[in-house]
Amino acid sequence: MDQRPHRIDAALLTRRVTVHLAGVGGNGAQMAGCLARLDIAMRALGHPDGLHLTAFDPDTVSEANVGRQLYGPADIGQHKAVLTITRLNHFYGLDWEAVPDTIESTWERTAPYGNRCADFLISCVDSRAARRAMHAFAFSGEHYRYWLDLGNREADGQVVLGQPPSHGKTDATRLPCVTERYPELLDATMVEDTRPSCSVRLSLASQGLFINDLVVRYGAQLLYELFSTGGLSSHGTVCNLATGRSAAMPVAR
Repeated sequence: MDQRPHRIDAALLTRRVTVHLAGVGGNGAQMAGCLARLDIAMRALGHPDGLHLTAFDPDTVSEANVGRQLYGPADIGQHKAVLTITRLNHFYGLDWEAVPDTIESTWERTAPYGNRCADFLISCVDSRAARRAMHAFAFSGEHYRYWLDLGNREADGQVVLGQPPSHGKTDATRLPCVTERYPELLDATMVEDTRPSCSVRLSLASQGLFINDLVVRYGAQLLYELFSTGGLSSHGTVCNLATGRSAAMPVAR
């Protein structure tokens, strides 16, 4: 008998699953690729319709992105979201969408207030301000069933899959979101460095070359386990490339 304490909503196993990906940079571009592979795996395992992804990012590719992120010299100046999704659509025959704007701008246009935006929100952002905005929106109504957040520093990172509460309801079986496990993310008084790196060398000084790969794989594995087995025994991971260690976040029973 399966002992996984968290079980997926059965409705997500019977129809196409909608996903919003916020950020298509170091983590986001790789996550988009993993989601395309997950879509294929889900269909192979019997899911009727797989995934539909909409990716959001207002940024264009810069020289500092080449090499550390999944972009090359010829990509400089192009919108990250459009470039990434166009490539995946052509390669895998998908019909996914790209929005070269912030996800917050899309939320502002969502009406009537309270409608579900998508089943999953996946945040691959690099600031507390962005996570505060996502927390405020996700916790204000039935906009998302799950919120998967990927975050990292130079050599360590964390992945958390949570369930925003609906209309303020509390449930002991609800998976806590990243802002509940790390409430300091909501502290608007904390100063953060949001200056863009102007070269690959400076970019690597703030984030190591392969930390994004590791964080994304842990996040993608959570989704694969959720859809391939119908449940989860852990809903997150903390990892550190410098020490070679990782630890799962068990689902509370």
